[in-house]
Amino acid sequence: MARGFTRKRSRWLVWTGAGMALAVGGIVMLVAVLILIITGPFIQDQGGGNRTIRNSDGIPAEYLQTIIDAANAAGCAEVTPALLAAQLHQESGFNPRARSPVGAMGIAQFMPGTWASHGQGDVWNPADAIPAAARYDCAVAASVASVSGAAQEKMLAAYNAGAGAVLAFAGIPPYTETRNYVRTILAQAQVYGDALELGVDIPAGSVAPMVAFMRSQIGKPYVWGATGPDAWDCSSLVREAYRRIGIELPRVTTDQLRFGPQVAGVDPQPGDLLFTPGTDGTAEAPGHVGMYIGDGRVIAAKGARWGVVESDISDWSGTVAVTRPLARQRS
Repeated sequence: MARGFTRKRSRWLVWTGAGMALAVGGIVMLVAVLILIITGPFIQDQGGGNRTIRNSDGIPAEYLQTIIDAANAAGCAEVTPALLAAQLHQESGFNPRARSPVGAMGIAQFMPGTWASHGQGDVWNPADAIPAAARYDCAVAASVASVSGAAQEKMLAAYNAGAGAVLAFAGIPPYTETRNYVRTILAQAQVYGDALELGVDIPAGSVAPMVAFMRSQIGKPYVWGATGPDAWDCSSLVREAYRRIGIELPRVTTDQLRFGPQVAGVDPQPGDLLFTPGTDGTAEAPGHVGMYIGDGRVIAAKGARWGVVESDISDWSGTVAVTRPLARQRS
């Protein structure tokens, strides 16, 4: 028969165990408190925090606080007060009675079906419609989160063209309306004070060899189907430039567009590729491409009449898509 512990020893073990449990619990609680103190500001920023609008010029005073509160309560980092204000400016000009020819309603221009599934209250009442717009933006952002690229760009593109289009193109779809929608709202959000996520920044030294190559080709003839070195077409020229830094682009323009990744083009960086429909393409399948080289200048094999030329970016007003191939290597 085994000998049992004495009652005195049992009490000692119980109290010792209880003391150790309390000590461990205290250490765990202390660590948790320290983690919250350290990370609290960052967690708050991601969830909305107390972000505001630094420049409210042009925003009706009666809607300003509602916009700020709605963006902060929406629950996602993509929807800032400045971006939400810019979106309302674009959608309706802050007009709560706006109605579009296709039936969109109110200050946030909700379609009836979208309001039925995402709205609460009265679509014509900004106090209801503005928070609903912020919540809907967050839902749209979540639906395209799996696609690579800048989160705000993807969200706005999906809001305009539908999440299905963003998923299908693995980025901002090459629709002129959608591209302009994204570009306009992001630019206006900057006016209201946002510092925007515009895609991966590329160090200038990384693109210097291909910019130098593009400059060295100015004046050479354009020949459709040519691949150099004495003549080029638009897509072979930019492909050869990217080869100078070890990146192999597809041969034709439409495949180069799909290579991506696409960026909004609000703040182009040297090395970005600009796509236009050209003479043989469309907004969805552009037939012409050039390279932004900085300082508002673009180089491209323009056509048989011009050859390889450098021009001002203002000549590229028909741009339907902008891509940043180097970001693909860094994302």
